[in-house]
Amino acid sequence: MRHKEHGLRRIVGLVTGISEASRTALTMDALAATAAAVLVELFPECTVVLFERHPTNGTARVIGGANVPPAWQKRGMRLKDVPLLDEALRCPDRVVKCTVQGRALVAEGSQRGRWQAFCAAVPDAGGALYGLLFVARAEPDEADAREAAVETTRRLLAASAAIRGDGRARTLAAIYRAKLEWEHTADSLPEIVGLLDARWRVVRVSRAVERWQLGTVRHAIGCNLHALLHRSCSGDGCLLSASLDAAVGELRSATRASFEIADPVLSLDLCVSLNLDTVRGRSGHRSRSQRIVFIVTNVTSLRSAERELRSLNRTLEERVAERTRELLDTNGSLRGEVGRRREAEKLLRRSTRDLEALSEQLMTAQEAERKRIAQEMHDSVGQTLSAIKYSLERAQMLVGRADTQEASTVVEAAIRRVQQLMEEVRTISMNLRPAMLDDLGAASAVRGLCRDWQDVYRGIDVETDIGVVDTDIPPVLVTHVFRAVQESLNNVARHAAAQRVRVSMRIFEGVLEVAVRDDGAGFTIDNDWSPAVGARGLMGLRERAARTGGCCEVSSALGQGTTVQLKWPVAAGQAAQLASESIH
Repeated sequence: MRHKEHGLRRIVGLVTGISEASRTALTMDALAATAAAVLVELFPECTVVLFERHPTNGTARVIGGANVPPAWQKRGMRLKDVPLLDEALRCPDRVVKCTVQGRALVAEGSQRGRWQAFCAAVPDAGGALYGLLFVARAEPDEADAREAAVETTRRLLAASAAIRGDGRARTLAAIYRAKLEWEHTADSLPEIVGLLDARWRVVRVSRAVERWQLGTVRHAIGCNLHALLHRSCSGDGCLLSASLDAAVGELRSATRASFEIADPVLSLDLCVSLNLDTVRGRSGHRSRSQRIVFIVTNVTSLRSAERELRSLNRTLEERVAERTRELLDTNGSLRGEVGRRREAEKLLRRSTRDLEALSEQLMTAQEAERKRIAQEMHDSVGQTLSAIKYSLERAQMLVGRADTQEASTVVEAAIRRVQQLMEEVRTISMNLRPAMLDDLGAASAVRGLCRDWQDVYRGIDVETDIGVVDTDIPPVLVTHVFRAVQESLNNVARHAAAQRVRVSMRIFEGVLEVAVRDDGAGFTIDNDWSPAVGARGLMGLRERAARTGGCCEVSSALGQGTTVQLKWPVAAGQAAQLASESIH
């Protein structure tokens, strides 16, 4: 769009400059010099040469131009040596263009490289007598604008060439036709193009103002630019009015000003460009004109597309951010799950290790218990039975001798040994499983255990606080409760070096709580009890409680004693009992 506006401003400046020169230039040489100067001003670093063809001998000479190399000034040449000029003179209805290499046709000091050349004939009533050559560095973005400038110059010079024929009237008519052609060109543009005078009043405007439904061209003449665009706006607080005032301030020190606004009155995005019209006087110097060329472009569709694109970008960024957050959350969840699985695997390995240790401990304990029972049976029961057998055999022998008194004494001794054997067998049976567990219950068995334990370990005071009765404890938990207390008291006797131990049993909110507290040496808990650190008894308690739906908690510190607390939900115990009964 900028290239389009820039090219349009050049064409308007070209028409204005040549039109101004045509008022005073009476010869083709003067008019050509002005046209060349305007072209060089609009397209810097270019070369413009005007040729005049001889009507008969096939030669041409240079009659004017701008930035013409010294070797070409006033030079005569044969047309066959300049094929581009020869083709243009033979085809006067179009612009001939080509690409040249080097700097043969350009001013001294110009850089080498590729150059574009445009050549056009200037026709008149007697045929094409004049040729216009335009040479500039090759720039693809400028090619169309250059070609349009050469075509415009050709037409204007053709109109002026009529001076050589029918006089001033024919010239004015040709210029008027050219003016109409370019007015039609400007009217066909979608942009509003116009000219302002020194008082910022519209003196010319294209018919795009009617297509924008801003009124007719006739009513637009004499309005200022703000009134042209905002017909019913007072200007107070108007964004367009403020922007135009700022552009006027810029034009005091520059030749060009532009701005872009989102106009709420027209509901359009407008791009307004203001350019001071510049011309050259007779001396060829540039003079500042009081007229301003304005171009108003509707860029709503472009800005709407840009806003939609920005909105899509923001939406895409938000979606990317949302997806990134979801991925981060998922990643965090996966890392947490991995951590939990690792911890579960660690606990599983520890449980497996503990189970293996407990299994080994159970086998060892079973073998030790069997050995102890076998030893007791051999040392106690076996010896006693042997003595009874010997006594009975001796009594039988004495009866055979008719010594009844001695036989009676021997039988009485055998009876005492039988009574002693019965006590020993009862003791062995009580150690294996107290009869009170089956006859009474866990509470009574624990009381009896504490009394027997006190008789054995007289150096340790035993205090009992049993607040339950036998029927409060489900049968499925009776053995486990008794063995847990028994194991805890044995640990106190072996390891605690305590002076006092307290055994309590309570039911609180449906949970059976069994606690054994001592004031012994205590130990440091590292939350990783294993057989290697001498905690097999505690591990057995934990395993026993876990198998029956309970839990085991141990608290201890060096020099502050140890507390072993076991908890079983009574309902869980009853459920376990029902499950056990259903299996059996």
